[in-house]
Amino acid sequence: MVVVINKPQKLDYSVSKAYRLIALMECVGKLLEKVVAKRINANIELFNLLLMSQFRSRLHHSTIDTVATLVHKIQGMQATSHAGTLLLFNI
Repeated sequence: MVVVINKPQKLDYSVSKAYRLIALMECVGKLLEKVVAKRINANIELFNLLLMSQFRSRLHHSTIDTVATLVHKIQGMQATSHAGTLLLFNI
């Protein structure tokens, strides 16, 4: 669905350049996307489908939690005199 809106301060509204077309489908699509994403995230949390070490796009998980977990693991490796590696993915 497309809505036609007059552009302000145009002298001649008989030409097509005096109007702006607004597509409403994009707004509906974004709304539907948010609703579906919330439902999927709720099911992920309800059925514990992700590991606790998965922080991205999860409720009650922040960057501070991620850094605190990483620092804790590094300190644990140092305390036991073990060597460790860190592999990060941003998918």
